[in-house]
Amino acid sequence: MKVFVTGATGFLGARVVSQLCEAGHEVVALVRAGSDSTELERQGATVVVGELENVDGFAASLQGCGGVIHAGAHVQTSGDWGVFHNSNVLGTHRLIEASLAAGARRFVHVSSLGIFDLGRGRSEIEVDEEQAYDRKPLLRGHYTRSKIHADRAAMAALRSGAPVVVVRPGVLYGPGRPLFRGRVSKRLGPLHLVVSRSSYPVPICYVENAADALVLAATTPGVDGQVFNLVDDSSLRQREYFSMLAAAESSGARVVYLPPALLLPAIRAVAFFFKLLKRRQWTPAYQFERSARNARYSSTRAREILGWSPAVATEEALRRSADAGK
Repeated sequence: MKVFVTGATGFLGARVVSQLCEAGHEVVALVRAGSDSTELERQGATVVVGELENVDGFAASLQGCGGVIHAGAHVQTSGDWGVFHNSNVLGTHRLIEASLAAGARRFVHVSSLGIFDLGRGRSEIEVDEEQAYDRKPLLRGHYTRSKIHADRAAMAALRSGAPVVVVRPGVLYGPGRPLFRGRVSKRLGPLHLVVSRSSYPVPICYVENAADALVLAATTPGVDGQVFNLVDDSSLRQREYFSMLAAAESSGARVVYLPPALLLPAIRAVAFFFKLLKRRQWTPAYQFERSARNARYSSTRAREILGWSPAVATEEALRRSADAGK
């Protein structure tokens, strides 16, 4: 199959291109101007320079592609909302339209588990593919907010009958990216403080395993219209994860869990102070409360329908990642 891949030099996209080439597929790789495409070309991919803000500028390169894997996005921790909206939201909408117009038989949209509403309270909730979107996207960062709207665009196309598949990976990690150390955490000498409970699930996905799933989503017959959440091990808890992480890094750090309930009163007091001053709602308060949620993400659908299972176990994935960072 000839497959068009966006974000081809990115953390996830580069692995997708590599796996497609190894499997014998013909790959057209979209890269931004100035990106180093040497490795893509070495693997045999056809490199196309373009921007998601201007889909028309590279739409001709979609011709003849049976599949499209949309792994590209504007990823920053700050910036103007208009840039995120043009690239991640409008770019996704226009890319779906252009891909279908060019005759693509499968469009795979890479979303995120961060789009979901996690409710309130301490009880563990099971999050599957039908979970509602976050009800307060304006209180999220621009990137996550744009991913919510991009997911909506992909789901709208899917529900209209278009051959779209949506894949929502957990927190991606692997060589080249910092390891997950808790949503809210701080290292103080020999202590690693984590605002959480040791029993909370860890929603992570090794980048190679996520790439496996995307290749399957693009090439497996009969999965049009499906949505898949991806975590390597939905039963993995913080206590087991940090034990494996310490072994992988040969670290003597002691993990200390700070129950979120201890800090919530202070966080809410600051948020109330902002309200008294009639300033915009203090977004860190909402983001902190989200980080304190006890959510277990299910990948049952990906395993049963897509036939996906993590090829690299968490312990080995952490070892590879730690070794790469030394």
